[in-house]
Amino acid sequence: MDELEFRRRLFADPNDKDVIAQADTDPAKQRLVKEMQDFDATLHSALDISVPDDLAQKILAKQQADTETSSKQSAEAEQLAWYRRFKAPLATAASALLAVSLYFATSVQAPLHAGEHALEHVYYEAEALALTDEVQLQVVNEKLAMFGGKLESMPGKVTYATFCNFKGQRSLHLIFQSEHGPVTVFIVPTDRNEATGTDEQFADARFSGSIKAGERADTILVADLNTPLERYETAVTESLRWL
Repeated sequence: MDELEFRRRLFADPNDKDVIAQADTDPAKQRLVKEMQDFDATLHSALDISVPDDLAQKILAKQQADTETSSKQSAEAEQLAWYRRFKAPLATAASALLAVSLYFATSVQAPLHAGEHALEHVYYEAEALALTDEVQLQVVNEKLAMFGGKLESMPGKVTYATFCNFKGQRSLHLIFQSEHGPVTVFIVPTDRNEATGTDEQFADARFSGSIKAGERADTILVADLNTPLERYETAVTESLRWL
């Protein structure tokens, strides 16, 4: 099994026995296998949303209550011809509203915009911004190679490098230290069938961010306000190579 085949199979299934055996004598490969297995377990845990045991009973009870209420209202309004004309559409709208409400009450929220998701991700892992120990570029590239990429350099000392779940897409989460403070970088492999292919900027009260669309991956940067993101975005994207 050559290097490319090893990484392809590891990306597809971190628990592939042949892949694990291939890494048995290589510490770097063992480290990649462990990280991918941990990430895979985290992703499955995040997607394992339990449904309340009494959900079906609650839906049936709500439907019955709505039916009784609708019947009472229909009887009281029987003599109003205009109401009879609009009764069916109103009942349908009420049922649809109930279904939507129940869905959002028992499932995950609608997907965030990429910029919003990036900001939320940075806040969630805010402690990582304070890390100071250097992560060697070789270690970064071992991870990036899983996506078929490589960084020639970074515009600052890398202090954080890990795989992450970016809107359901396995991605690379980096932090490097700049003269303006820590800068977060997300390298998100793209599906050209879904990607917009456009560059964007976003911000909130603390951070500003940018999205640079690419053929193989989108590069997203987030940093403190007034950080010259365009300069760092150019440095990162021009350093990124695809194998």
